[in-house]
Amino acid sequence: MGRVEKSVDGRYADRVIDIDLIMAGDLVIDTQELTLPHPRFHQRDFVLRPLCEIAPDQVHPLLGKSIRQLFEELGRGSQ
Repeated sequence: MGRVEKSVDGRYADRVIDIDLIMAGDLVIDTQELTLPHPRFHQRDFVLRPLCEIAPDQVHPLLGKSIRQLFEELGRGSQ
């Protein structure tokens, strides 16, 4: 259910369904169809904040840092 058309300004149009997979344990996938972990989730407060509440000790499989560490680092960078 990916994006098929671009809008007038050249940006992608909305999808019928848009589900972002963030992580799946320590699984790493990098294909045209799927990238896990999500390549930018560690830069997004709206992802890290709730993830830190439910899985603070989960380790990012590529960065080797816990969700708590990533959240704390993001907070320092945004001040």
